[in-house]
Amino acid sequence: MSQSLIPQSDRSLLEVDMKNNIIPSKTFYIDFESKKILGMVDDKKAIEQSIYLALKTERYNYLIFSWNYGEETNKLVGKPKDLARAELPRLLNECLLVDDRISAIEDLIITEVEEGLHVSFTAVTLHGDILIEREVKI
Repeated sequence: MSQSLIPQSDRSLLEVDMKNNIIPSKTFYIDFESKKILGMVDDKKAIEQSIYLALKTERYNYLIFSWNYGEETNKLVGKPKDLARAELPRLLNECLLVDDRISAIEDLIITEVEEGLHVSFTAVTLHGDILIEREVKI
């Protein structure tokens, strides 16, 4: 009986059931008013902060971020409000649904304001629904 120089192991130890593992979303808490990091947040608060940051970051502008990260509402500047109203849901979905903690955007309401559009929607996440409101300049 010859022995192998390559170590042998029990394969069952290497197999992990990834379907039931939820990756924690713990991150630094950023207080945007004081511009300071004030501890840590997890779960719903972390996702809410992630949504805020994704909607404030222009896609393709920063080398540090993946090309899948950020929003592209700057494409709507100068476009007619009807076209912007039609494109906005797609742009929001492309921005937020990249995050696997967010499963859907529901109850999307778009209203016209003086300088653009006001949008409100509910982000359906693993840790509960989050109401988001913002204005998009066009």
